[in-house]
Amino acid sequence: MLSEQLISDYLSTSIEQFQQDCSKLCAQHYPTVHNRGMRENHLGKALCRRIMATLQQAELDAHFSQHKNDEQISQPVFVIDTTDFTIAVVAHRLLSANKACRQGLIKTIADVRTSLAPVKPTYIVVVADHWFDRSKASKEIPAWWLGQLPENVEEYATEGIKLLGSTDCVAEQLHNEHHISLGEYHLHHPLKRETNNKTVHKYLLLSAFIPLHK
Repeated sequence: MLSEQLISDYLSTSIEQFQQDCSKLCAQHYPTVHNRGMRENHLGKALCRRIMATLQQAELDAHFSQHKNDEQISQPVFVIDTTDFTIAVVAHRLLSANKACRQGLIKTIADVRTSLAPVKPTYIVVVADHWFDRSKASKEIPAWWLGQLPENVEEYATEGIKLLGSTDCVAEQLHNEHHISLGEYHLHHPLKRETNNKTVHKYLLLSAFIPLHK
């Protein structure tokens, strides 16, 4: 039986490589991406391809399918199944950072958990993207996702993004409202400026690794 830490490491490797895919997708679909973020199918399938490649390199037999969504789940959900564990990948666009959109993502994660009925160790991997705007809610997204402000707030400030704290966070909401255990939550910035190769902080990629079987 594979340890949870090893599975988490596989996913970390996949997401690092997935960021390169994001850069290519954004270049191909600009300005659509700049206006609305990446399509959820693009996000989900690109990450699944990377996870599948990582697992195959580790000589694990993995099978990919699209989860049959019912009316409750509006986002595309993909399932990667192995002998020892199952990963459900949820792709989501935070077109807005308001409370309703955040709660929509919380509900999707809870609905996916309910629909899976795990019989072996099962994990939800969430990937979402967001372009910062001038709203207060947008500036709260990193703190809402991490449970605290990121350490590099000054780097955001150089691009005119003054991050704000959040009165709630996604992990606590999942735990308190749906009894879903705490997971790992990370921020990524896959886009680089062509002129100087510096990170574009205004485009934010969010990822989460949530164990369902605890």
